[in-house]
Amino acid sequence: AEDWRPVLQALPLQGGIDQQAGEERPSSVRLDRTDAPPALAEPLPDYAAPFDRDWSIASYSRLTRDLGQVPSAGIPQAGTGAASTALAPWRAEGPADDERLPEDAQATPAPDRLTAPPPPATTDLRHRFQRGPLAGNFLHEQLEWLAREDFALAQSSALAERLRLRCERAYPPEQAPGLVDWLGAVVSTPLPGPGVALDQLQTTWPEMEFWLPAAQLRTTEIDALCRQHSLAGADRPTLQRSELHGMLMGFADLVFEHAGRYWVLDYKSNHLGQGDSAYTAEALQATMLRHRYDVQAAIYLQALHRLLRSRLGAAYDPATQLGGAVYLFLRGIAGPAQGVCLVAPEPALLDALDAMLDTPVETAE
Repeated sequence: AEDWRPVLQALPLQGGIDQQAGEERPSSVRLDRTDAPPALAEPLPDYAAPFDRDWSIASYSRLTRDLGQVPSAGIPQAGTGAASTALAPWRAEGPADDERLPEDAQATPAPDRLTAPPPPATTDLRHRFQRGPLAGNFLHEQLEWLAREDFALAQSSALAERLRLRCERAYPPEQAPGLVDWLGAVVSTPLPGPGVALDQLQTTWPEMEFWLPAAQLRTTEIDALCRQHSLAGADRPTLQRSELHGMLMGFADLVFEHAGRYWVLDYKSNHLGQGDSAYTAEALQATMLRHRYDVQAAIYLQALHRLLRSRLGAAYDPATQLGGAVYLFLRGIAGPAQGVCLVAPEPALLDALDAMLDTPVETAE
């Protein structure tokens, strides 16, 4: 530390820069407090402010936790079926956390990035790529990033190269080109329903966050509404009985506008079979029902419906401007249904959810 000044002084300085030694560090004196802290008031006052002990935050994942069995008819009435449960404390959740694997698949550890041998080249990467929430959240992350880059993989070789490097950091390098090709096909394939590819969209909003105040929201009532108005009334697992008083929140993977209509899109990486033929319209709907994505679609459409109503005011016409929910199954884009399951916005369902969210809390006299 003592040798640095001569070395600095030996440097040829230009531009009128001069070196001068600074003053020595002033001496310091330890602070000696003489005032004693005030004594606490005695007796301590009782805390009497009212607060809501039942207020909580929930999301689609929380409402559909611990799904019951597919019923033979209808849903359990009040006082029957699963016991009533309170919603657990909120925590951050990944977009693909609902894509849980069967127990036997969960018992098999994920392949190590550095030591795993190359996967067999007998099938398309879409069908042999790692399954489960970890892989699903990775794919969601890449598509969210691509949305902020206008999905311009076909138009920008630099963007494709950046995607390849992102894939190499997460998975074996030999899988990176296949992942780039896969995601390139996802963003360039026209979507049934909207009739446009992701890379042709002009107005997008990735990861739209929403918070809906819920005065008194019962899962049994949501269950009944979705069964009545969504996916042709087919049987599906029952929602665990619970009640929300607080906020209903979520993140929509993508909201976009095309030809004057607004859509909400959700990416799904569920593995339904070993080839494209496994991703039929019937298989996609069965997966929608098994995971209760109908509930997710109802909540997300309600959030988009309320947003459009507040922004557009009297000019908003849901019948012509609210397109619906697009569920894009990434592994099935080359299948018979092009990996898409559409959920139409049902006015009766939206109106009923509106009323449920605005129902005041019942208080005892």
